[in-house]
Amino acid sequence: MKNKCKSDTIMKEQILDTFKALGFKLEEIDGLGYDFLYEGKHYLYMYNEDDEDFLNLSIPAVLDFDDEDSAGFYQVMDKVNSARKYVKANKVNDSMWLFYERELFGGEDMKQILSRMILHLEAGFYFLHRAMESSDDGSDTVSDEDDNNVDIDGKEDVA
Repeated sequence: MKNKCKSDTIMKEQILDTFKALGFKLEEIDGLGYDFLYEGKHYLYMYNEDDEDFLNLSIPAVLDFDDEDSAGFYQVMDKVNSARKYVKANKVNDSMWLFYERELFGGEDMKQILSRMILHLEAGFYFLHRAMESSDDGSDTVSDEDDNNVDIDGKEDVA
């Protein structure tokens, strides 16, 4: 466990300030982190008190777990995890969440990093829905071609 020092809060403040500069309004959620909206979806910035260099964004509860179709749930999760770079799906309580995690080294362009993370999560969200549709159709393939025109090349910000 790292010793708590002044830099711990500086990194957190820098990230929160960057979200504000991008136009996001964050709401602190006890025990989870900070909620914000992008394109009508709730996202979470999940701050890790024990590791200020760990940056974690998620889209919570993108798919509810269904006891009657647990195999389908895990098949779709597997498709997301095997096909998407950076974005990973995990079961949290009774739903699937999408996560993007990375280590911060200091001196990064936080505006670009947060923008890219959000855009990759959004692309993962659309991929998940195509994967669900292909499972319903009995197809094993999901195209990466149309992520609803999500720009993930990093040249544009989300704001």
